[in-house]
Amino acid sequence: MMTDQRAEDQAALHAHPSAIEIIAAGFPAWEVSRDRDGATHGNWQATRGNTTLSAPSPAGLLVRLETQELARLQAEHGTRWKVWRTPRYWMATSRVDGVEPTLMEDTADRLEARMLNPSPWGNIPRRGDR
Repeated sequence: MMTDQRAEDQAALHAHPSAIEIIAAGFPAWEVSRDRDGATHGNWQATRGNTTLSAPSPAGLLVRLETQELARLQAEHGTRWKVWRTPRYWMATSRVDGVEPTLMEDTADRLEARMLNPSPWGNIPRRGDR
């Protein structure tokens, strides 16, 4: 039987997400893990399809993930959107008419979803004109 203190300790551990959980939440399309070399931990890793990124620290892996995702979004959507990153947001400015001019999301996946299905913008008939 678990003591009250032990139960509280276990609950506290789960209340504070691990570095892997934090990174994975921001990049859900990536599988995030940490190498193990015997009894010691190795590099942090993230895998998506045939791409694997590796770094010695969570911060290093995060930088590599952001760089990779930014390059991917620019390559896949660059004809319709100018994509960039701020310290807090993923941004895209439309290069085509008729859609929202600027998109802003907190993850690359959310930004991509909006780029694939943007709201209409401009030249929309007003209620009285319909």
